[in-house]
Amino acid sequence: MKPRRTSRLREPAAVYLPDTFVVDCSVCLPWYIEDEASEFCARLAGTLGRAEIWVPSLWRPELVSAVINAERRKRMTGDRRRAVLANADGLPLRIDHEMPSVVELNELAASHHLTPYDAVYFELARRRKLPLATLDAALVKAARAAKLPLITDLSVFPEG
Repeated sequence: MKPRRTSRLREPAAVYLPDTFVVDCSVCLPWYIEDEASEFCARLAGTLGRAEIWVPSLWRPELVSAVINAERRKRMTGDRRRAVLANADGLPLRIDHEMPSVVELNELAASHHLTPYDAVYFELARRRKLPLATLDAALVKAARAAKLPLITDLSVFPEG
């Protein structure tokens, strides 16, 4: 299934969300950490089970790392960490197991000023020709520069 190509992708994500897209951890973590919650992230969470949401296999260890770090910083308890990860394990996400080569990953990261981890999300969205949902400043900048369809919180990252 190909994503709809429409000018509505330029509207705030709160108004329009496509049927299929890629998410990174920056938009998933606020689903579980109250002081990071936003209307934008809640709207994305609201598409779970209705939209086809893709993540790379890297998403799993990245989410676990972020949740463990949240516990270490006293932002959640150990019981909450276990509950969050049990919930996340059951999310209806499509896991893409294809990984770019080391050479391709290096080139993407270097040319777009991304970490290799962020380059994996960028590559997945580009390869599948899907919008990328992110709150990561470097990914927003790279997606815009590459004219990759982007879903972000325009109150944080206005187009300009």
